[in-house]
Amino acid sequence: MSAAPPVSVCMVTYNRARQLPKTIDSLLAQSFADFELVISDDCSTDETEEICREYARCDSRIRYRRNERNVGMPGNLNVSLQAANGDYLANLHDGDVYRSDLVAKWKAALDSLPSAGFVFNTYRVIHDDGRIELYGESYPPLIPGRQLVERLLSQWGSCVFGTVMARRSAYEQVGWFDPQFGNFSDVDMWLRIAARYDVAYVNEPLMDLMPRDPTRFYGFVHWQVAFWILSIHTLNLQRCSELLPELTNELRRRYRWRRFKYLMLQMLLCLKHRRWDRVREGLAVWRDSDDWLFRWPGRCLGKPEDAPAWYDRHYWERVRLVNA
Repeated sequence: MSAAPPVSVCMVTYNRARQLPKTIDSLLAQSFADFELVISDDCSTDETEEICREYARCDSRIRYRRNERNVGMPGNLNVSLQAANGDYLANLHDGDVYRSDLVAKWKAALDSLPSAGFVFNTYRVIHDDGRIELYGESYPPLIPGRQLVERLLSQWGSCVFGTVMARRSAYEQVGWFDPQFGNFSDVDMWLRIAARYDVAYVNEPLMDLMPRDPTRFYGFVHWQVAFWILSIHTLNLQRCSELLPELTNELRRRYRWRRFKYLMLQMLLCLKHRRWDRVREGLAVWRDSDDWLFRWPGRCLGKPEDAPAWYDRHYWERVRLVNA
């Protein structure tokens, strides 16, 4: 019986058949070739299955699996990672294009830095109009885990995107991706790993990320995303209280004001861009807030029938910080 490859590249996909060949081609062209490619299809309704099965017939490193029902991104990523055999697990997404030395650079970083739980890198985005943006940090090759936790808790945005390579042992220690945070469950994961491990960083743009798709829910302000982000912070402020007591105490003290500014900014963006659908949804959601600064305009201007289908008033309980 042949030994499992050291690296499992786990790619999740859903209804991106047009972009998929570029992604798969960039992975099959990696300079480090001793890996398996696990493609996990979340029950796509386009030609994704046909494309993946054709690639699998041509390259024995590819294993294609298809969910019987749509389980969402974090669920799809979990089943992909759990089906993998390698000690290093790279989680990647459809539509992005990866530099030929991505896997080699990631593996070298984890090989040389045994205290690192995962590795990420600088990202490049090529917009439809040709503009190129780099998203990177001035981090050293090894980031103390506490430092990354502090960065992720202090700001609403994440410097780590959803494409990393992690040790299997790190996932096994902290658990898999939490579906309650939807497509932002990766931010919660990086916090959980960084609370126990250091983190490796490659200061090179090893991938081209697909520009935000306006047809996907994250293409503009989305109130469910706001709840996901806030609930990640409330939960991890509690989890990290012993690791970073001074920081978490200060952030807990300021949480109510920070939450107000964050949600108000989302509403102002909706007004600025005249997204009246999101304005109406936001006002309907605000009706149930525990903060009168939201509840008052929500009940004066919002209508219950404008609340989105995903919404439940218990969302507010998840973003309320006890004793804040």
